[in-house]
Amino acid sequence: MDRLLQNIRLGTRSLSRAPGFVLTAVLTLALGIGLATAVFTVADALLLRRLPVRDQDRLVVLWGQAPDRTYNYPFGLDDAREFALQTRSLERVAFFSYYGAGPKPIRDGDQISLLRRALVSGEFFDVLGARPLLGRELRAADDVTGAAPVLVLSYGAWQRRFGGDPHVLGRQVLTWDDRVAYTIVGVMPQGLDYPRGTDFWAPVVPSTVPKDLYVIGRLAAGRAAADAQDELTAFFRRPGGSRWGRDLRGVVHTLPRLILGDTRPALIVFAAAAGLLLLITCINVANLLLVRGLARVREIAVRSALGAGRGQVIVQLLTENALLAIAGGVLGLAVAAGAVRIFVAFAPAGVPRLDEIQVNATVLVGAVAITSI
Repeated sequence: MDRLLQNIRLGTRSLSRAPGFVLTAVLTLALGIGLATAVFTVADALLLRRLPVRDQDRLVVLWGQAPDRTYNYPFGLDDAREFALQTRSLERVAFFSYYGAGPKPIRDGDQISLLRRALVSGEFFDVLGARPLLGRELRAADDVTGAAPVLVLSYGAWQRRFGGDPHVLGRQVLTWDDRVAYTIVGVMPQGLDYPRGTDFWAPVVPSTVPKDLYVIGRLAAGRAAADAQDELTAFFRRPGGSRWGRDLRGVVHTLPRLILGDTRPALIVFAAAAGLLLLITCINVANLLLVRGLARVREIAVRSALGAGRGQVIVQLLTENALLAIAGGVLGLAVAAGAVRIFVAFAPAGVPRLDEIQVNATVLVGAVAITSI
């Protein structure tokens, strides 16, 4: 331990005599490590972290499409129910509003706020295999005539609007426009953001059934998305067809692919660019160290002449490099945190799961790994 402390003191003293080199090396490392860590943070939230549902890759969303693929068509309620009864490729089926989560003015006591409501069938969470963080999920009995109006909050709305209050269950909120008094029965876990931007899910009841619907289902054992697509196309082209006619083709996408949408290729390119930037950073710092090493040849020769062994010299140089890496890594974390905040603030509207993009323990481990390189 004494030898280590001595090496650190000598390394600090040596680096203090070259402030220009230290500043350049640390800033170069900080920018490279910081931006690479920021990209890893985004990739962890959007690409690597799985949704809080069961077997996410077996969840599919279905709709119709014109033969020339120029226009998409939703299900009507009758078609959605009929397909749910006939399908063999899906083991469970639910539906939700084709237009996603819509803004709804909500009154809670004396406070009025605008939350985004998604209307879903009672089987929605059962199909997803999503379990609530608090309370219960919606059930099939919640979307029948005469059922008491209930809702389930998203994690984000629970935190923002209700301050994460664990006693929120049982509280009533009133929709300001149509005067529906909903009772809060559950809170879903962080990461469940579907339809995108949902603040709360409420059951579809006969008085609020949307005209246009998406169907969501769970693939049966041994079935693939292509099987569901063929089955849906045959359903649309059956005698009588749908309300849109008989020439539609079925479209089926897995839920993870649909959530990421067009952002996945961009994120992959973004990650590749960050990797290239990190490589360039390492090359630049290596060049700086090489130049400094050449300038210290005489100093190292003097140390050797005074009795310092080759091992001692190598350990001393490694200690100096470690001090630079630690300084660059610490400053890089600050750069990463700032870059993540900027990304979240200015991200395009189509980027999902923005509230989950934050520096966490996984990211810190990644930053340590990058710094070690």
